[in-house]
Amino acid sequence: MGMYTEFHYNTELKRNVPESVIEILRYMLGETKTKPKLPEHDLFGDTRWESMLQTDSYYFDADTHSTLRYDSVSESYYLCVRCNLKNYGCEIELFTEWMRPYIDKREGDFLGFSRHESSETPDLIYA
Repeated sequence: MGMYTEFHYNTELKRNVPESVIEILRYMLGETKTKPKLPEHDLFGDTRWESMLQTDSYYFDADTHSTLRYDSVSESYYLCVRCNLKNYGCEIELFTEWMRPYIDKREGDFLGFSRHESSETPDLIYA
């Protein structure tokens, strides 16, 4: 059956985030069926990256709810991830690494957490 990891990640994206990044996130969120052109990054190799932001299980109380929204006041996108997945290919770590150049956060800012189903304490994620 496998072990699940809960993943919460919230950030504002930089105003100049490339449209290709937005297209990839929309695809990962299931908002579009057209697979975008992918950059060279380990996340997009032999991992479960395509559905990771949509996956769910019964091991954690909250439901999966991941969104990408554009705010016209700040003129930027906000990514909110709430999912749980089998993190066998280190998808969470690879995702946060891939996102780092595109987020509007300073080094050390809190971004979220991950928690393995066999653990009582989460691993905190910082920029």
